[in-house]
Amino acid sequence: MKQFFSSLPLGSYVTFSARHLFLILLIAGFGLRIGYGVVRYRSDLFHLSGESFIATWDFDALEHVLIAKALLSGKGYVVDDSPIPPGKLVRFVGQDAVFKAPLYQFLLAGIFAISGFSFLLFFPLQALLGGLLSGFVGLITLETFRQPRAAWFAGFIAAAHPVLVNTASEPYNENLFFFLFVAAIWAFLVWVRTRAIRWVILAGVLVGFCTLTRESGLSLLLAMGGVGIFAAPRNPKSWLGCALLAVTTVAVVAPWTVRNYLRFGALVPVASMVGQDLLVGNNECTASESFLTPYWAEGPCLPLNERRRQLEDLSPASRVPAVVRQDRISAHIAFAYIREHPTAYIKLALRRLWTTLLPYDPRGNQRLHNRIAFILYWLAIFPAGIAGMTVGLRRMDAQKTLLAFLIGLNLMSIMAVIYWSDLRFRVGIDLLLGCFAAWYYTEVLWRRAEEPPNASKSHLIS
Repeated sequence: MKQFFSSLPLGSYVTFSARHLFLILLIAGFGLRIGYGVVRYRSDLFHLSGESFIATWDFDALEHVLIAKALLSGKGYVVDDSPIPPGKLVRFVGQDAVFKAPLYQFLLAGIFAISGFSFLLFFPLQALLGGLLSGFVGLITLETFRQPRAAWFAGFIAAAHPVLVNTASEPYNENLFFFLFVAAIWAFLVWVRTRAIRWVILAGVLVGFCTLTRESGLSLLLAMGGVGIFAAPRNPKSWLGCALLAVTTVAVVAPWTVRNYLRFGALVPVASMVGQDLLVGNNECTASESFLTPYWAEGPCLPLNERRRQLEDLSPASRVPAVVRQDRISAHIAFAYIREHPTAYIKLALRRLWTTLLPYDPRGNQRLHNRIAFILYWLAIFPAGIAGMTVGLRRMDAQKTLLAFLIGLNLMSIMAVIYWSDLRFRVGIDLLLGCFAAWYYTEVLWRRAEEPPNASKSHLIS
């Protein structure tokens, strides 16, 4: 590990502290996740296994495990059709699982092949990914602001993120996805400074893996491409780097896309679910509430279900999976609604925006201790993060521009499609806003507190 860090182009000003920063943040993120999981599941960590372990989960977590089970049993990338416990919600049982991006399910299959269906391996591994995520957030902050104190603070903010700490002990893909997300950002920032081709290739590989975990990872490619072309020095080397980034990302994702096309005769680049999400978030039921009502799209909508069922009955039989057909029908209905009711769509988008900026969703299912954790986390990062981004972007550079661009893209994607009350879609915003908050605390407020009353303030913003 020491040799690894000594070989990184971090610059002589941070090499020693960066190594220790990364390792300590890794331990902190790992420890918080392990500690919370032990308190939450106690003896289940050692005694829950096999079918009882599978039956513990619900919703996305259960679907992830069932897909992994089907892969292990040789059924292919489908939702396993084993008996489902009463009251559990599982979509497309026995059918192809292309409503899920594939990387996480293949990772789970590999883990469960070694340890069996239990907490034994997957929980420590996800906690480790959370620790690595925390370390890379610290390195991103160090690379962007050149301030070790800010890097420490940002890393600890990432280590303590309530959603990431909570989901590390469950079969959800948050810690894997956001580990790849922040590692890709860090590799790209190193390329911006060094122009070494190996770093932009590494960034492209990580963006590809990130996209294969969630298709929203493509926002990384868009932001990096924009920064590489417009914010970085405009020269052939920059353009070559951006081209390599795109080619590498496509090369990682393409085998899965080709597999889907050969299998179904339909273009499914990663997963087929955006149409259904778009319809759930934009319809007459969600639009019927007032603008000042917090956005919530998780309830039933009978007219919508009936319209979708009618179109499904009219669709011709084909070898395209049911999930793909339903997704396309949902997208058709959603786009028709948006075209016919543009004002309602704009109001829904704005409702999603202000709801996602709240500390927690008042209409979500969070318990009291969860809401307290979200409020404290929001107070720590949002006011200072927005202030830091406002102040920091007065002197724009490629690093700050990338972080701000990604925050904006994530917000726009939530506004355009859907917002879930469990705040999982906001994690990327929180992590990057935490970088600006850490810089603002340490470089603006801290220096201002240390500055004599009559000192010049011209150097406070750097």
